[in-house]
Amino acid sequence: MRTMWLRRVLMLLITVALLGLTVRIVGIQALLEGGRVVTPLTILASLGLGLLATAGQAMRFSLLLKQSGTHVTPRRALADCYSASLLNMILPGGLGGDMARVAAYRNSGPRRWLSPLTVVGAERLSATTLLFATATFTLLPVASRFAWIAAAVAAATCVLSILGMRGMAASTIGIVWLTAAVTIGSFLGLYLTAMAALGGPVIPALAVVGLAAMSIPLGVGGWGVREVSVSILAGSLASSVEWAVTSSTGYGLLATISTLPGAITLVVRLVGRRHYSGESPPRSHRSQAR
Repeated sequence: MRTMWLRRVLMLLITVALLGLTVRIVGIQALLEGGRVVTPLTILASLGLGLLATAGQAMRFSLLLKQSGTHVTPRRALADCYSASLLNMILPGGLGGDMARVAAYRNSGPRRWLSPLTVVGAERLSATTLLFATATFTLLPVASRFAWIAAAVAAATCVLSILGMRGMAASTIGIVWLTAAVTIGSFLGLYLTAMAALGGPVIPALAVVGLAAMSIPLGVGGWGVREVSVSILAGSLASSVEWAVTSSTGYGLLATISTLPGAITLVVRLVGRRHYSGESPPRSHRSQAR
């Protein structure tokens, strides 16, 4: 327990340090300007694109769970993924929600903890693979050194995600990758929405770099690591450093809003746990779960 808290404090300090570095590079105003992104229209866009991204994630999650012998309803999978997304966004380290999913399904599947860990890992890493593959092709013409780093990450996550899909039918694997593309496309669409709402140039390459950076489990909610990354590569991507940071901050706010339905699913889960406190987590024969 003490180690966990020390790790969370470290992640928080990293976020503060990186945001401090960003302010030193471009000044505080570039960060504050991102707050203009929040309007009724962008809130609706955030919730809509967030639903699309989470629905794609939930489909991957349920398909991979089914392969391990655990059946869940689409509603349950969607609720699990919304809860995980919110926790990933607000808890230091960016993996708190995923670990909560692993813990919730620890008694399902043939290998206890390993089964849900494999499922969650394959689900997350399939989307990460597509994101870093996109970053590779985006950066190759302008920043080859960073492109090769992205390629190495994409290759590693691809191997791990494929290992997690062993035994699945080819058609089902295709659906997993397709829904991963839907999720990444939704994130990219939200980033471009932030750029458009802020009235600056819409630069897809900058959005790809920001998304790739914040997928690294470092800090809190991608803050800091995203801003520093886009500021470093702004010149190579035909953007001013100030605009890169402002649009990154704007996206961070919209991304946080997109996960807010997870607060509802968490409350519902906590209330439901009182009624089912004596039951074990869902097993494969408890397919129509709470």
